[in-house]
Amino acid sequence: MVECNKTVMDAIDLAMDAEQTASRFYAEAAKKVSGVKGKQMFLQLSEFEQGHYNILAELKKTLSGEGCFISYGGTSFKPVPLEGTILEISADEKTEISEILTLAIKNEKNAGEAYKKLAAEVDDPQGVAMFNRLASEETEHARILEDQFYDINNKGMWTWDA
Repeated sequence: MVECNKTVMDAIDLAMDAEQTASRFYAEAAKKVSGVKGKQMFLQLSEFEQGHYNILAELKKTLSGEGCFISYGGTSFKPVPLEGTILEISADEKTEISEILTLAIKNEKNAGEAYKKLAAEVDDPQGVAMFNRLASEETEHARILEDQFYDINNKGMWTWDA
C-alpha cells in the first residue's frame, strides 16, 4: 500500500481539470479547421487528453481506496487516411490555426512539466513510470503541434501524419 500526501492528490485533481479542459479545447479546435488532417489531429488529441483524464480518475480512485498506483501503458496516434483530402489551408484560416496551435503548444509543455514534477513527488516506481509516460506524451504532443505550426506558416498546409 502506498501513501500519497495531500500535495500529490491535489496535483492529480489539477491535472484532471487540465486534461478535461484540453480535451474540450481540442474538440472545439477540430470544429474550426477545414482540413481533414487538422481535424483528425485535433480530434485525436482530444481523445488523448480524455484518456489522460480517465487514467488519472482511475488512479485517484485506487489511491483513495486501495492506496496503490496503477500501470499506464500509454496511447498512440491512429493513422489518418489521406485519399481525397485537401491539405492546403486558406490565408484566413491560417491566422486562427496559428493562434490555436500557439496556445496548444504552451499548454502541452506546461502539462509535461507538471507530470515531471509529479513523478519527482512520488516514491512508487509504478507511479513514477506513469507520470513520466504522461510527461513524455505531452512532450510528443507539443512537438507535433510545433511541427504543424511551422508547416502551416511556412508551407500553408497540414502535413501531420499519425
